[in-house]
Amino acid sequence: MLSLVVLAAGAFALVAAYHIDPTDNGLILCPYRLLTGWACPGCGLTRAVHYALHANLHAAFIHNPLAFVAAPLVLGFATAPRLVGHARASRWRTALGWFGLALTLAFWLWRNTPAYPFLRL
Repeated sequence: MLSLVVLAAGAFALVAAYHIDPTDNGLILCPYRLLTGWACPGCGLTRAVHYALHANLHAAFIHNPLAFVAAPLVLGFATAPRLVGHARASRWRTALGWFGLALTLAFWLWRNTPAYPFLRL
């Protein structure tokens, strides 16, 4: 039952992201960015999903390149028990989790430096 609710909520979110253009209003929804002025790892993710759903992968990548790396990691984390068996899935998930955390922290630092080559949010 819970998985159906999660799937329905995800489908609703994707439909909303497709139909509502997040670049129209110019609002800053990220509380971290509102408080600090710096971009968090998720800043631009809604816009990236919107553009990806409209098949504009270049604009999606410019808004949040981490999404293109995080999506396969999340998929691997979710499917690990089916791919490697339940006994080894715990080790795979732990490794993917630590890798994802390190990658997210590195991206967070990088996107707030002058060396970040993509869109400044």
